[in-house]
Amino acid sequence: MRLQSLRHLVDSARALAQSRRIVVLGSAAFLASFPEIGEKGQPLEATLDADFVLDPMNSDLADLLRDAIGEPSILYEKHGYYADCLRPEIVETFPAGWEGRLVPFAGYDDVFCLDPYDVALVKLVVGRKKDLALVGWLVKTGRLESGKLEARYCETPLAEPDMFRAGRNLQAVRQSE
Repeated sequence: MRLQSLRHLVDSARALAQSRRIVVLGSAAFLASFPEIGEKGQPLEATLDADFVLDPMNSDLADLLRDAIGEPSILYEKHGYYADCLRPEIVETFPAGWEGRLVPFAGYDDVFCLDPYDVALVKLVVGRKKDLALVGWLVKTGRLESGKLEARYCETPLAEPDMFRAGRNLQAVRQSE
């Protein structure tokens, strides 16, 4: 996903949601810190979606956003990208203290992106092959520091299965440096 595509989705969500805070999460959140990784030949070039959490959110707004900018929408058909507007409860899965580390999305007062180390930690917990490859690439290219990522892992309370999975995935990412 290119930065301009993310901006288009943000503008569309803001127009429909009217003055609600938007938090961008998932891979698209990396674009606030590393906008170049969405360009041609870069890892996020093929990413088609951006994950948003709007505050406040209700079921009517969620339905409106899905129909207007979600995967089954005219926007998706025309532009080839879409937004997944997630329920606010998703933030319960974020690393502790995430709100204090939000990255402002340039040009917007009410749009923020999850900190890149918080996104990376979530990806380590989930452990999908494509996510681990992305985190490994971010570390290899110096965009993320493996020591800082390990510190975020160590300071974040995780359920035991998540802790083991994230730790194993962190070690795999560090070995590929």
